Amino acid sequence: MKVDQAIAKILKIEGVNFVTCFPLAPITNACDEVGIRNIMARSERVAINMADAFSRVSNGRRIGVATVQESAGIENSFSAISHAYSDSSPLLVISGGSVRESLGTRVFDPIKNYQYVTKWASRIISPRGVIDNMRRAFSYLKNGRPSPILIEVPSDVIQEEIEDFFEYKPTQRFYPMGNQEDIERVVRALLDAKYPLIYVGEGVFYADACKELLDFVNLIKVPVITSMKGKSSFPEDHPFSVGFIVGKPVAHFLGKADLILVLGSSLSVDRKFLDYALPPNKTIIQVNIDEFDINRYQRVDYAIIGDVKLVLIQMIKEMEKIGRSRDAKGIEEEIAKVKEEWIKEWMPYFTSNEVPINPYRILWDFMNTVDKSNTIVTHDSGNPRDQISSFYQAVTPRGYLGWGDYWRGHTTTLGFSLGAAMGAKLAEPKKLVVNFMGDAAIGMVGMDLDTALREKIPIMTIVWNNSCFGGYSKRTPSTSKLLPHTITNYSKVAEGLGWYCERIEKPDEIISAIKRGIKEVEGGKPALLEFITKEFPIYPTWKYESYW
Repeated sequence: MKVDQAIAKILKIEGVNFVTCFPLAPITNACDEVGIRNIMARSERVAINMADAFSRVSNGRRIGVATVQESAGIENSFSAISHAYSDSSPLLVISGGSVRESLGTRVFDPIKNYQYVTKWASRIISPRGVIDNMRRAFSYLKNGRPSPILIEVPSDVIQEEIEDFFEYKPTQRFYPMGNQEDIERVVRALLDAKYPLIYVGEGVFYADACKELLDFVNLIKVPVITSMKGKSSFPEDHPFSVGFIVGKPVAHFLGKADLILVLGSSLSVDRKFLDYALPPNKTIIQVNIDEFDINRYQRVDYAIIGDVKLVLIQMIKEMEKIGRSRDAKGIEEEIAKVKEEWIKEWMPYFTSNEVPINPYRILWDFMNTVDKSNTIVTHDSGNPRDQISSFYQAVTPRGYLGWGDYWRGHTTTLGFSLGAAMGAKLAEPKKLVVNFMGDAAIGMVGMDLDTALREKIPIMTIVWNNSCFGGYSKRTPSTSKLLPHTITNYSKVAEGLGWYCERIEKPDEIISAIKRGIKEVEGGKPALLEFITKEFPIYPTWKYESYW
């Protein structure tokens, strides 16, 4: 057995069913031999984006794996891996490498270059190192803070012989509970607080704790807000859901809160960026599996280091033991009233009959057409992110795939949503998966539309074509304009790549086009709907001074 075959065998043992790739990757032939599907993208970046999103939508319970060739392949992969690192997404990248005797010369060294954007980067320098390196990789992927792992296999090692019979057992997950004294202190503080609030981050997903979060909120009756990546961890049609952390409802309840329970978030908010920050003079309780996140960005008053799911179960048991509940009279009505008033302010945009189409009209009609309980929505960075994250109502876990924590200025690689949608569809093949893109995003990765058709991954892509880089007209007027939609036609590009496609220019055509697109996707064909929109860089935010 050769090294590449041993690696493929271990992937199979660890439950990997496919790897995403761009040729010539080091293990694709060996994967074929053991029945692991190779999914080839048109670029290394999109291949890794697919594996990344697969891990996210699987909440890390299934690990996305990508493989790329040495030198140019792994060099082209940097933005995708750094994006996964910034977003704390667990995926495994297996890269080819230059021959061992070239180490220390001017050849590209992935281990040195990727050490700051991976949880661990290692090189298999001999056949004896295969089992140890793969075991460590999967152990690190399954435990602690989620992050990408890189394994490099030099080209002279990959075809060396390894013992045909070797013992490898799947790695395990380990779940640390919270300290019981900390649990008791936190529960007392929550019950004693006058206006507590819960802030939920993506860690709730990776702890597989959405059910426990729902049970806990139903018991303690406290308003809930989420981060962008934590959005959909708590159903946004629930009476205690305030929503994603922008807008007047969030400002209202954050301003009112005297205590904030933070679940699965690093609290990485920047007071100088977009005037966004947690208000001062609040009691902060932070629950996180990573000790490095405690007190990292915000001073906290209480902390519990542990698995969020187990901690929530512990807090539920403690509350039941105490036998004391909170007086939540009027909270549901207050949340409903504030949210209703806010939506009314935006309703003229949602129901606009403008031509070119207002993007909020598309979002509103889309949201009221699809089955949200069976849909996964993601979007690209820029205005699509700002608008959709603020108003799309996510009602089921991972029904919304948030990424690129732009509030803290972390990586938001334009074009991610296309690979993300394909990865999400691979994770949840029975669900409708939709990604929203602008002109800039499809310009980055448009040729990978081919990947969805060729690999039989039927997704729906909605393009907002406003003939510019939305929101940049005032900031960089000489570099924001693109060719007008009378010349540029993305639906024709998609048609040339074999997709079902439509171009929509009138508001009263939106719903019927969406329905036709869904029908095509359900029939197994990817669909692209290109909407001719106006530039409309207006989205919810709030100034620190305005609401507190």
